[in-house]
Amino acid sequence: MPVGGCLWRIYDTETLMVNRFIWLVSFSFIGSTLFAQSDYRYSQKVSPVGIDNYQFSSYYYNGKKTYNLRGSEMSNGYRVCDMRINPSGSSFALIDTKKEKKYHVRVYDLWSPNTVIKILDTPKMTPKSLVYSPDSRLLAISYLEGDVLIYNTSDYKIRKKLYIPLPASKMAFSGNNNFLATAIGDSVQIWNLETGLKRETLQFTSNVNDVCFTSDNTKLLVLTAAGNLSLYDATTFSKTGVIDTLGDGLACSIHNEGKYVAVLTSPSRITIVNLLDWQDRQSFDVSESKISGIRFVTDRKKNSYVLYGTPSSITYKYISQIVPYYGKMMRVELEEKMNQWMKQMPGETLEEYELRVNDKTRIEQIKLFEREISTRMAGEILSKTEITIGGYNIDRGKLALNFSTMPTIVLDVPNEELSAFADAGKLEFRNVSYALTTDDKFEIVYAEVYNPVNKKTYIYNNLDHAPSVKLNGVSDFVPMRIVQLSNMEEIKLQDIRENIMEKAVNEKRISDKTNINVTADALMDYDASGRRIINYKIGFAYTVEKGYSEREDFGAGKYHTEESGAASSLLAIIKTAFDSEFSQYVKAGKKLKVKIRGTADATPIRGTIPYDEKYGEYQMEPVYKNEELTNLTLTKAKGITNNDQLAFARALGVRNHISENIEALSQMDTEYDYYIEVANESGSQYRRISIDFIFIDAFKQ
Repeated sequence: MPVGGCLWRIYDTETLMVNRFIWLVSFSFIGSTLFAQSDYRYSQKVSPVGIDNYQFSSYYYNGKKTYNLRGSEMSNGYRVCDMRINPSGSSFALIDTKKEKKYHVRVYDLWSPNTVIKILDTPKMTPKSLVYSPDSRLLAISYLEGDVLIYNTSDYKIRKKLYIPLPASKMAFSGNNNFLATAIGDSVQIWNLETGLKRETLQFTSNVNDVCFTSDNTKLLVLTAAGNLSLYDATTFSKTGVIDTLGDGLACSIHNEGKYVAVLTSPSRITIVNLLDWQDRQSFDVSESKISGIRFVTDRKKNSYVLYGTPSSITYKYISQIVPYYGKMMRVELEEKMNQWMKQMPGETLEEYELRVNDKTRIEQIKLFEREISTRMAGEILSKTEITIGGYNIDRGKLALNFSTMPTIVLDVPNEELSAFADAGKLEFRNVSYALTTDDKFEIVYAEVYNPVNKKTYIYNNLDHAPSVKLNGVSDFVPMRIVQLSNMEEIKLQDIRENIMEKAVNEKRISDKTNINVTADALMDYDASGRRIINYKIGFAYTVEKGYSEREDFGAGKYHTEESGAASSLLAIIKTAFDSEFSQYVKAGKKLKVKIRGTADATPIRGTIPYDEKYGEYQMEPVYKNEELTNLTLTKAKGITNNDQLAFARALGVRNHISENIEALSQMDTEYDYYIEVANESGSQYRRISIDFIFIDAFKQ
């Protein structure tokens, strides 16, 4: 029950305009856990029936209208049946009907009231549900007649048609766009979006109320009316577990890191479950019943909230018990470290390399890196842990030490020394190493325990049996022959780089203060059929030392690639590579993903930088800013008015150069993603571009 409160003035998180005065509970008890509150509650004159969100902004509908968080009308037409917001934040799509005789799917501008972008009219077909892909490229609509039409959001042309027996009540895309899951009654069908064919059918004993994929594409979650949340491996679609006793199982939403799920267990109760430790669950009740949908959201400071609607308000409830997904963080860093470790070092002979890097040493190095990373992540965890003396095995001379936040460890302690362990608080832990358990918690795998009472040190060593995130996870090893091949090809890339840089230096376009980096890495993956494949990532990036970048890289407000000696040199390396040694990977029809990163510094743009339309015009184009999906508009009429657009223009110049100068790449099934970054500091050294080419299933014969 509430034990305190205060009156807060709440601001709209996007416009910073005062929204409402509300009563904000400062502390509340949930079970035995005290939650410090930083909730945002927005009163609404109209009751939310269905809600959705873009980042921290939410929208809802009721009757013939949709509204934003401030209660402003965003659409007004016919009765709304369903609504979804484009994940890039550019638009929202809704299904509406006039007297249940004629149904339409209308796409509206998310920020301009009552502005229709597109009407998707399909005569003699009745839309029942819709969903966007997480990258915003696709919009799937399920029809009463049994078909699912998948549209490209760039031009709203039909990309794929799926023939399903009945309309889907819920749908979900996997993050890699390999799959579409459709919930129909008491079953879920998994569709391979490459072939348009059904991959799997999952059967349940009660109706499916919700379905979703984790953002890393590793899990599929299916929630049923029986209160069961079934977990599936999203590669094989084999069941990995069932979390039960979740009430009515009305709806669910996964935290963006994929470790927690919020479940609407009744019209007035929400439960948060740790997907890695099912016993770790907390619930809270809402005084107003009839919760209209839930969403897990995070703010710009990465604080986590559960967004939900009630008849009179929309609330963002702060969830304090969210713990970082350490295993996921470790996998990212581990992959980077292992990719670097497996490269042939300068001056290292092939014989020396094969002795250092092989299947056996690779496993040993993974364990070593994991121990280093997890020990750093654990930090001062012991200082926050209560340590107590546990049981003692007289026959084996084993003494247990219990930890309030970690598993027990066992020390070899002779019987005659046992009396020195009367007070666990006096023990000193030195040179402690940690590992991560399968439920994403830390455990000690090595420690030197000094007892000041008898001045003796006891060694706990479980290094040989320590768990491994990598070795026990879904990742598989790239065969050593492919690793060695990528090493040799990286050396070839470096030779190409040296030749082109030497020429550029001689022509005085750059100096030795420009450093261009080239990499080649093989990455294990799976295709939509579940077959293991190996992708090939070839990366190009550069830096220019401070004091030289203004002359050798982009000048202030410049975005044409030819205006940067460093960018021009990098693109020359790319062209030479794909015209020669790496042309074997450029095959017509093969899939290629290109990630282009454009950056800008923090120098403010005063006025407008003219944009000459050289790279085309873009309206609400999906881009990733600081790794989060958003959208940007760039037109000749409005020009460049902020650094986001300037960074975007630099990235567009790379794509334009590729299209005009490397014709063979245009024959591939290519998907471009734009990443932009704006530095917090000013300086020409922050203006640059980089690019990764990821050839999908590159080594298939």
